[in-house]
Amino acid sequence: MKTNEKITRHALMLFNEKGVDQVSSLEISQALNISYGNLTYHYKKKDDIVLALYTQMQDELNTAINHLVQRIFEETFYLKLVNEIFEIIWDYRFIYLNINSLTNQFTFICESEKSYSATRIKILNRAKKYLIQEGYLKEEVNNNYESLIQNLNMILYGWITDAKLFYEGDESKKIEVYVSLFYNVALTHVTEKGLKRYQQIR
Repeated sequence: MKTNEKITRHALMLFNEKGVDQVSSLEISQALNISYGNLTYHYKKKDDIVLALYTQMQDELNTAINHLVQRIFEETFYLKLVNEIFEIIWDYRFIYLNINSLTNQFTFICESEKSYSATRIKILNRAKKYLIQEGYLKEEVNNNYESLIQNLNMILYGWITDAKLFYEGDESKKIEVYVSLFYNVALTHVTEKGLKRYQQIR
């Protein structure tokens, strides 16, 4: 593994464990048992490490989202890929646990998050249209799905804080619990056919 990869890997562990504000570049270098000068050769300041990790997370989310778009008409894959997105967000949880300060500090992160939110809404709308067409969701009345999609987007965006602060269950089932919460919100709009299909593929 290259030195820059080791740096981001250890920084991610420390940021997730202690919070980004509580970790210095010096502490990262000490955890790696490399000189501070070696670390700053690769990343001049901690902000550069944060941005590298955010970009890394973006790349993983882009891959997951692209797979989701490709498989959006195959419900089994759709369920699995939403689970994958939750897993990626958990792996980089320090970002969303500090999202307010990070978006204030980094214009790049702020603009990227706006773009991701718009992309998630588009994907949810596309899924909604298909599922209504196939008889899995009830017909739309007076844009009643607008608030549903907003709620689902909020869960995707904010579940990580709830998981960090309040979840006390089995750690191995944490993501499964929140993915289920995501789908339980959507289940209020499913038809009988949709509920049966969900129970088959969950």
